[in-house]
Amino acid sequence: MIKTVTIILLLFTFQVNANNPFSRAKVSKLIIHDGGYVLVMLEGGLSTVEVCESKSYLVLDPANHLFDQMYASILASYHADTFISGWVNGCFSKYKAPILTRLDLSK
Repeated sequence: MIKTVTIILLLFTFQVNANNPFSRAKVSKLIIHDGGYVLVMLEGGLSTVEVCESKSYLVLDPANHLFDQMYASILASYHADTFISGWVNGCFSKYKAPILTRLDLSK
């Protein structure tokens, strides 16, 4: 019986994604909270398969080891009116929005 259940579970494994991409978009607004978190609003919202309540913005967590570089790049993209894309991973519990883990810049 245990072997049968094990085989069935192996046949029906779920795909787990550590990171999910989001489509390129322009930054429309930045909100900087006193906790250090940066909310990055995107024109047209966020297009990703990450399941979060809010998909109108990304959360840049100050605990991210590349926070300074990502924040500077987002500011540059905002002022240059260029596109960002990248990856998100999980939902930030306080804001119920995707957490930014990788940032790509493009024209």
